[in-house]
Amino acid sequence: MDTGVGVGSEAHRRPARAHLWPVLPLAAAAWWVGGALPWILDGLGARSPRNWPYDVATGSATDGYISLLPFITARLGLLLTITLVGGGLAALATLWVRPRAGRRLRVAVLATLGALTSGAYTIAQSAGATRQLGSDFDRDDRVIVGVLAVAVLGTVLGLVLGLLVALGGPVLRALAAAPLAVALGSWVSAVVVALLGLQRSLGLLQWSSVVVGVAAGLALAGLGLRPARRLVAWLAALVLLSVCAAGQTAFSYLASYLRPRSGLPNGLRDHVEASRDVFLAALSPANQAWGVHLVALVVGLLGSLVLWRRPRTPPRGGARQAPGQAARHTPAPADDRHAGATTS
Repeated sequence: MDTGVGVGSEAHRRPARAHLWPVLPLAAAAWWVGGALPWILDGLGARSPRNWPYDVATGSATDGYISLLPFITARLGLLLTITLVGGGLAALATLWVRPRAGRRLRVAVLATLGALTSGAYTIAQSAGATRQLGSDFDRDDRVIVGVLAVAVLGTVLGLVLGLLVALGGPVLRALAAAPLAVALGSWVSAVVVALLGLQRSLGLLQWSSVVVGVAAGLALAGLGLRPARRLVAWLAALVLLSVCAAGQTAFSYLASYLRPRSGLPNGLRDHVEASRDVFLAALSPANQAWGVHLVALVVGLLGSLVLWRRPRTPPRGGARQAPGQAARHTPAPADDRHAGATTS
């Protein structure tokens, strides 16, 4: 005897995915809890890895100050990584809602509001904490404005790229995934360092390039090989992967000079020009990470093959037609000549 429990539970689960409002809190949580995970594991700026019994016994944790984001120039590269990955994770909150026509704009707006709300609070708290308790260099208004600009631009860029990955077409998804893949590799490295410490994680950091290649390869797998013009998008995605990796290297080089006694602000122009030279040098064939491209191509080709060979799922609610059974033709009803007549 069917009690209808399974049907009732299924009917109860369906409306949960139909609500739009959970996208906003999910995006807000994903932006900080997910994006800033390396900073959270590090104890919001304390020693890495944290030794909580030692900190409590010695009181060393009180030497620093709580900052929800790494709002100092020494961690500028980590700040950019956090905001980029956080924006991408916040955009994935749109996957909570089942795909339906007319909902993309609304879920994108909710995800944007959630990420910007979380970003506004954490950025304001971090800037205020640094202004009050940071070093003389980090408390300088010009430095704080520059760090704030990096945090805001990284959040917006990561959110736009994430929305393209979650809601865009195959070509846009593959192109937008390339910068996020580069940021994801740095994010994974930062998580490993926060958990194990720098010395114990040196042997694992070399595998971060594999993470970049796999992430980019999954995007290429979704792109597919048909039609043949998709191969141009494959090439563009790989080129964009190299450009973003070179940009990351140049930005790290520039951030290393944003410190006291480095000739700032008069020497900023020289540092920017030197970073440009580093960017161009990183684009040369001799300095390319060809292994990352190889991993991306292998994963992309294998994924495309799997998706191509996977049988298509029949539409829901429609019964499969038996083999050899011809479809019956139902004639259209004739026009009713008395349709406009009224009864008295």
